[in-house]
Parts: sequence; structure tokens; C-alpha cells
Amino acid sequence: MMFYRLLSIVGRQRASPGWQNWSSARNSTSAAEARSMALPTQAQVVICGGGITGTSVAYHLSKMGWKDIVLLEQGRLAAGSTRFCAGILSTARHLTIEQKMADYSNKLYYQLEQETGIQTGYTRTGSIFLAQTQDRLISLKRINAGLNVIGIPSEIISPKKVAELHHLLNVHDLVGAMHVPEDAVVSSADVALALASAASQNGVQIYDRTSVLHVMVKKGQVTGVETDKGQIECQYFVNCAGQWAYELGLSNEEPVSIPLHACEHFYLLTRPLETPLQSSTPTIVDADGRIYIRNWQGGILSGGFEKNPKPIFTEGKNQLEIQNLQEDWDHFEPLLSSLLRRMPELETLEIMKLVNCPETFTPDMRCIMGESPAVQGYFVLAGMNSAGLSFGGGAGKYLAEWMVHGYPSENVWELDLKRFGALQSSRTFLRHRVMEVMPLMYDLKVPRWDFQTGRQLRTSPLYDRLDAQGARWMEKHGFERPKYFVPPDKG
Repeated sequence: MMFYRLLSIVGRQRASPGWQNWSSARNSTSAAEARSMALPTQAQVVICGGGITGTSVAYHLSKMGWKDIVLLEQGRLAAGSTRFCAGILSTARHLTIEQKMADYSNKLYYQLEQETGIQTGYTRTGSIFLAQTQDRLISLKRINAGLNVIGIPSEIISPKKVAELHHLLNVHDLVGAMHVPEDAVVSSADVALALASAASQNGVQIYDRTSVLHVMVKKGQVTGVETDKGQIECQYFVNCAGQWAYELGLSNEEPVSIPLHACEHFYLLTRPLETPLQSSTPTIVDADGRIYIRNWQGGILSGGFEKNPKPIFTEGKNQLEIQNLQEDWDHFEPLLSSLLRRMPELETLEIMKLVNCPETFTPDMRCIMGESPAVQGYFVLAGMNSAGLSFGGGAGKYLAEWMVHGYPSENVWELDLKRFGALQSSRTFLRHRVMEVMPLMYDLKVPRWDFQTGRQLRTSPLYDRLDAQGARWMEKHGFERPKYFVPPDKG
């Protein structure tokens, strides 16, 4: 009943956190439009994609002294997933390399407004990660220890402290929480525009409304790109095409496998509360409830990662720019119910919009970066698993270092494109795997857990014999390997 009462007062206004200054962004690309008919015929680097990752790579390459760079965007800058991003910058990650990338992004975005003069909406709010169970609290303590090791302030706090930091939260079912005080929120589209502006000032040429048709390859080496407005010879190509990275990789003369797949991702926006939330109100992550909550213009932005995700674009996609997809209130209802349990005072608050935007996920929940093993000079930064804003700054820096110096300053092996093969690029495999991956974003994972989808694709001649002897299997690069044995009479 509560859900349908909320539906009855849904407003007609359309708004989104990444769109606040996006109309000005349209005008800011007029210079690029004016020269879009006169592409250069050669460049050292061509970057495809004008979102947070593409502009970050361009920004960092130009900072490292490379100037002969062309960035191409098929629509308008920041008009893809970056435009719909919820704008939450969180450093609390399981992998150390992801923590370092997010920490660098936080520091970069903090000073970007002063460097470029473009308002990015950066506000240091802090984040609170809630624990409803002791198992979740143990997981948060592990993350907290990792953050402290690399110098990111965080602490485990009590439910009472949570209530002090965010007065609207219902804390009766909590056993504890983790507070990360230096996390922030930003306008993701404006961050991308600021990065593009700084890159342009450093000599990067940016062209929007210019589509890359395919990458030209000769003897396993990038030689140029074919666009809808002519060819550009180049030594390096960087695929930051986001939702389109998979198709672009396969369109090359020598295909590059980039395994990722899109799912629908939902969040709602409300009108301001009677007493509007302060801009510094902490972001809340209630992983046991599968939701996140942040302040948005005095109201609430809340989304999550449901247990039954909806894969999309399985047969490819034709959108030039990503548009808001169809609302699905029935699908969002479990997340809405979780939100109202956590913040009961929102029951009568008017909802302005339910945003439905595509997000790309990879087979192992880690982003994809690095040079293709098949094509020299072909670099990739894509598949951000709904963390493009948090990782964009740091990932762009490490990929730029990789290109300039031949290696990044941190060990990014866990994110390297080479960890995947052609087996993981099957559309059928990816569709089923992302249906498992997206819920795992908030699920508790025990050490050495294994994916359940896409299994038994590669087995040895001894597989049946070992299985009969009680083998319990793990998967590595698509190959089934015995992890341990349980005698059949004890299974």
C-alpha cells in the first residue's frame, strides 16, 4: 500500500544529478562542432569516448607531455553513462588498487574546479556504510583496515553515532557501521567537462558528433582510425567508449575482445524535504538493504543493486546518446521498500522521477584497462561496474602512465584486459554472467567464492572421474579446476 501511495504523487518534473549544468555543456562544445568537418589527418593518440574515462585519459596524457592527441565523441561530451551517474565518489573498495584509484580521483576532483574554473559540484559529505549483521560488520572492518593502511581516514562506529550523523535514519536493526569522512559527491558531467577543458588547454583536440567506425590495424599494430568524417593516422588508440566498447572492439580489422554487458540501473529523485537536507549530509550505503542514499538538492537520491537485474542491449545498441530508459516501478519496488524502512519519514515525500539508465558490468566485477594482447597500441579503459566516477581519475592516470612509460606506477594486474579471453566475450555468456555480477555488488562474499554462471565451459578429460570422487570445482580463465575433495560417502 505504501508503494502505491508514493506512486500516486509522482511529479512530472524531469531532472537528474548529472544534468544540472548539462545544458551549458551543450553550448560549450560549439567550438568542437565548428571544426568537426576538418579533422586532422594524423595524430599520436586517438581517444574514443567523451565521458569521465576518456576525458581523464586525455587530461593525464596532456599533463605528462603528450600533446598530439585527438578525442572523438559520437554525441556530445558527457552524454553517455556519465550524464546519468548518481555522483557518489566512494573510496571504500575491496581491492587495494581500487581504493588507490578512488582516493586519487577524490583528490583530483577536489582541485579541478580551482584549476579550470568550471564548477563541478564537489562537496565533501563523507559516507556511512551500514551493517545489519555481524558478518557485514566483519566485512566492513576488513575494508576499514585496508583504507587505513593506505592513509584514507575511516573508522568503525556505533548505531548511536550513525543516528547523530544522519538524523533521518532508522538505526534499530544495525549492529555497527563504517564512516569514511572524506568521501564526496560531485556532478559527474561537469567533472568530465572540466577534465576536457583542462585537456583542451593543454593541446588536446576534441571533436564531438564524430563516430569511430573502426580501428585500422596492420601487422598487429594500430595504424589509424576510420571515422564518419574521414581517416586519422595514429600510433595509439584508446577505447573509452563505455556502453559501446564491446561493439567497437569487435569492429576492428583485427578484433579486440572487451567483455562487458549492460544492465538497467534505477534510482529515484525526490522533492526537497520540509526541512531540506544540508549539502554536507553523509551518503548512506545500506548493502544489506541493497540501497544507497545521498542528498540531492535538499531531497533524496536513492538507488541500488537488485537481486534480479535486467540485462539490455544484448543484440547491440543503436543509441547515439544514452537516453533515460522506460520506468519500471514494479521492478524498483523492493529497493523502494528498503529505502522506506531505512528512512520512514520519506513515506509522504513526493517523487520527481525514477531514472533508468544503462550501466556496464564485466564478468568479474572489476574494470578493464590496459593494452590489447592482440593489437599493439590498442588500449582500453571501460567496464566500470557502476564506479566510473570513483575510478575515472585514478584509472585515467594509470592508463596514461602505461602508455607514456610502458607501465603504470601501481600494480594493476587485477584489472588488466589480458585476464580475459575470447571465451568470456560470448554475448550469451555475458548476459548470464552480468545477471549474477550485478547483485554481487552488495552481496557478502566469503573468501575464495566462485561464480556459478558460465561454468563447465572448459574441462579436462578427467573431469567426470574427478567429479565422481567428490571434487568441488573452481573456475580459472574458464577452465574447471578441482579446489578440494569431499568423499562421496560424506557429501
